[in-house]
Amino acid sequence: MKQARHWIAIGLVILLVVFAVQNMASIHVNFLGFEFATSRIILIAICVAIGFALGKAIRIRHH
Repeated sequence: MKQARHWIAIGLVILLVVFAVQNMASIHVNFLGFEFATSRIILIAICVAIGFALGKAIRIRHH
C-alpha cells in the first residue's frame, strides 16, 4: 500500500510540474487591496504549498 501511495504522489508531482511549466505567463493579482505582478508558476506553487500545509494540519488534528 505504501508503494502505491508513492507512485500516486510521484504522478501528481509530475502533473503539477507540467501544469506549472505551461502557465509561466506574468499576471496581475489583487489580494486584500494589494496589487502586484507575478508569474503564474509562483502563484501556483504558493497555492499548492498552502493546500499541502492545510491538509497536513487537518490530518494531524484528526489523529
